[in-house]
Amino acid sequence: MIIPSWKHLGAMLLPVLAIFGAPRALAQPAPPLGAESGRLYAFVGLAGFSPQKNSQFSGERGEFGGSTGVGFKIFPYLSVEGALLGVSRHLDTPAAASPAAGTFKDGSLDTSISTGGAYVGVNGHFQLGRFEPYVGLGVGRYTSQLRTTSDAAGCQQHCFDTGPRIDSTSKDTGYHLGIGVDYRFLERNIISVEIRQLKLDANFDDLGIGKVRLGGTLLWLGYRRYFL
Repeated sequence: MIIPSWKHLGAMLLPVLAIFGAPRALAQPAPPLGAESGRLYAFVGLAGFSPQKNSQFSGERGEFGGSTGVGFKIFPYLSVEGALLGVSRHLDTPAAASPAAGTFKDGSLDTSISTGGAYVGVNGHFQLGRFEPYVGLGVGRYTSQLRTTSDAAGCQQHCFDTGPRIDSTSKDTGYHLGIGVDYRFLERNIISVEIRQLKLDANFDDLGIGKVRLGGTLLWLGYRRYFL
């Protein structure tokens, strides 16, 4: 799945702005630089995910990801945060992750790789009125699971995931670099858009697949809320 277009992101953003009173916010002056210094904030968001490709796989296609976490604005130009991040991808079932022939219904194999973990990061901010561009980087620990499900051979009804299952798990350290912009539409409420590059390698040696790249590019749309 490709990253959503700006048109689609705009369609997602407009209802949110309307609900929280964007028209009223536009008539208010932008807060002074450093207004959030020393404040805690929380955030949540969804992302489109475009995965890195691997020679061991075919048909890799990204799905949506998501993140949620908390942060602290130390200075007007610097914040730190900790969060949970998850992404997933589907792919054509490789031979190394296929059950034995004859144990599953033909055409029922389904293979995916889900990745989730926690990271800590630091962001540098620049204020331009209601807009606040930022750059960020971070490091995290992630668990990736490759899973193939199948329908049992001869099954006629309610067959999903009734056949043999293949699983492999890898725990690895990953890194990210991102650039984004915050838009304040109420005093403590912010909409964020960010492009993030995730670098993450995993090993599925138990299946004979070896080292694979599970990073990629995320286009994230989120909501951030500052607290008093």
